[in-house]
Amino acid sequence: MKKTAFSLLLLMAFMAAGVPSAFAQTATVPGDLSSGGWYAGLSGGTSFGQATFRSITESKTHWGAQFGVFGGYQLSRLLSVEALATMGWQKQTALDCDPYWLSTDGVRTFVPVLGKQGHYYRDLEAKTQWMRLGVQANFDVLSLITKPGTRWSVTLSPQVSAVTTRTKHLATGYEQEFDRQWHLGLGGQAAVGYRVARNVGLQLYGGITCLTGDRFDNIPEHCHKSNLIYEAGLKAAYHFGRRVAPHTAPEGASIVEPQPMVVEPQPVVEQKPVAEEKPAPIVDKPQPVVETAAVAKTAAMNEKTNVVPSGAEWGAVYFANNSYRLTQREADKLDAVADMMKAQPDVELAIYGHASNTGSEQYNLRLTQLRANTVKMLLMRRGIAASRLHPVVGRGIDREAATSKDARRVELIINEQK
Repeated sequence: MKKTAFSLLLLMAFMAAGVPSAFAQTATVPGDLSSGGWYAGLSGGTSFGQATFRSITESKTHWGAQFGVFGGYQLSRLLSVEALATMGWQKQTALDCDPYWLSTDGVRTFVPVLGKQGHYYRDLEAKTQWMRLGVQANFDVLSLITKPGTRWSVTLSPQVSAVTTRTKHLATGYEQEFDRQWHLGLGGQAAVGYRVARNVGLQLYGGITCLTGDRFDNIPEHCHKSNLIYEAGLKAAYHFGRRVAPHTAPEGASIVEPQPMVVEPQPVVEQKPVAEEKPAPIVDKPQPVVETAAVAKTAAMNEKTNVVPSGAEWGAVYFANNSYRLTQREADKLDAVADMMKAQPDVELAIYGHASNTGSEQYNLRLTQLRANTVKMLLMRRGIAASRLHPVVGRGIDREAATSKDARRVELIINEQK
């Protein structure tokens, strides 16, 4: 009992030592194949017994069989917890060095006893059926030195279980079956695994279970004090995974309602519809704007003089963070631009989109193209011919802008020299 208590305490200490490290890795990492969730599977292979009689002796090896089901939850890359049910059977025989005789009432002697029935050890074999219900913690030690996304795993799994055994003694013309026994099982498994697909994993494993109580082979204890079941085989598991709650991404994380670059998007304006369009849903919070008075004033001056300077900046419209849709206030600025272009038919317009420095270069380049397309479409809806609007250009991140709000804009350049 002292050895059993010590083994149990050692097992609990090992599990406790691994828990803090396991929860330190609970963050879900994109691309990680073992980031968490439920899983279930089947196992199968061979088993061996070792008590007074053994499945592996000096001259013979008796292969048993075992299979089971299991299921658990992946808490992190390092740790998962698992429940299992396994059953198996194997045959044990005596070691060649055991010259004993065993009576049918369980008395061991060197020679047959008068008046009693029995058999020599060498003529007996013990066939054992067993079933185990257990729980185990799986520690993937390879995750401590590899990056998320690796398909390989090396797992150590301490285990506690309840084991029931039933053994039958056989000899020529003789058969005796014993009552079922219950044992506390302490042990564990070691496994090498490979994730063959995102949801499917395979493991080659080996394990050992130490049984408390009487010998499971129902042979009297002598010299050999082991009471063990070994197993080895293959596990196949299906990982259901877990749903990760979506988070609000900054500009650059994702594109809302993405559209191909070659197709110009349909602009959507907030708060109130453009006269010739149906109302569109409110999408973005309005951004601070530059008053349209300056734009109107510039248009009036140019109309009086009837001179439009080449390459002059007519103004800019501003966009909300991570959006290519204009607010109603910004869209109204385009009315003055359209009126100016209708009054001066020789005016052509270049349109350049810009973005703030949040997010990747590739994302922002696409976003600025979409912003410029929105402005072009709104001008065309205000009666400006497409031939007077140069092909739009997305310039990506504007690193010279004073603030992020200033950077999220589309510039309008009049009569730019090609």
